[in-house]
Amino acid sequence: MTNSDPWGPFYEINQNPWLKLKQIKAETGKKVIGHILPDVPEELIHAAGAIPVAIAGAGVSISLAQTQIPSYSCSHAMGALELQLKGALDVLDGMVIPYVCDTTRNLYHLWRRLFPDVPCEFLRLPKKLGDPGAGIYLREEFLRLSRWLSQLTGKEITQTGLAASISLYEKSRKELKSAYMKMKTCPISWGASRVIPLFESALKIPREEHLGLMNLLPWDCAKERPSNGPFVYVRGKVWDPPEIANLFDELGLTLVGDEIVTGFRSVSVETSVGDDCFKSLSDRHMSLVPYTGYHMNPIKLIEDFIVRIHQCGAQGVIFLNPKFCEAAAFDTPDFVNALKKNDIPNLVLETSSRGASLGQIRLRLEAFGEILADDLP
Repeated sequence: MTNSDPWGPFYEINQNPWLKLKQIKAETGKKVIGHILPDVPEELIHAAGAIPVAIAGAGVSISLAQTQIPSYSCSHAMGALELQLKGALDVLDGMVIPYVCDTTRNLYHLWRRLFPDVPCEFLRLPKKLGDPGAGIYLREEFLRLSRWLSQLTGKEITQTGLAASISLYEKSRKELKSAYMKMKTCPISWGASRVIPLFESALKIPREEHLGLMNLLPWDCAKERPSNGPFVYVRGKVWDPPEIANLFDELGLTLVGDEIVTGFRSVSVETSVGDDCFKSLSDRHMSLVPYTGYHMNPIKLIEDFIVRIHQCGAQGVIFLNPKFCEAAAFDTPDFVNALKKNDIPNLVLETSSRGASLGQIRLRLEAFGEILADDLP
């Protein structure tokens, strides 16, 4: 990548974020606190005076992790553990692991045992999102996490400080959301192979710096012809293998909506800042698209899913189900049946860096795209 390429810095950040973080840490003296995806509020880490960084395991070659964690664990968890075992995460001063499934719960206990010199906290997210007390519980859990963060960094998280952090992240989400919409209006300049790395890199360096880099992007593309489809919606956790986003551009598939934790889901809900910023963060979490494994009214879950697909104008749905993820496998049949009833084509891919080859995935995506293209006016 050359310095004249405005997209270059984002690719470079994703390729080696740890080197960049070490440089920033040396320059600022700030602590670096990692977190496993999804749903750890980075605003809390930022308000504690630290640099948050998301640890994504997708695409990491596994050699050491399988000696510590069952081989039937998802690539996301195994990859994160592999990075730490190999010393790639030695820049971290702390770690936050959310409770989203049995694997992340086990990963927390394993992390504390294997790496006692790196403080690690467990974020106990509520599983029953429909429960009237879930939001109240989550606010208290965010308060508990904030106290742990303050002890780690030596900086108290105040309402004023947290409000400033929320405002910064809201500005970032607004810019990322604008970038996402350009995949449909400016598909040549703003394809998925560029926009998805933009989202992922935002989780790997300070947001202030990321916003500055985004200002250099070619936002003015009014003369470019908008995409005429096929338009697709993606349900899944992470882009695994990461090259899937590149295939969308190669095959002419336009991404108009998704539930990936580093995708549109992360910018779809605004945080309304009031007098109680901890409640604001809790309210935002409760309004996000439910992540696989959370418990909600199944009828409402499916109805909302169909509404989101219609709202973004998607002509087909692609499921990226991580291999060995029981929650995703459990949910998918109900969603597929609902799509069939609504005459919405769908493709289910069991994906993993340790599973199907990229060539196999490409072949199935290409065939699915041809089916959707045949239905275009």
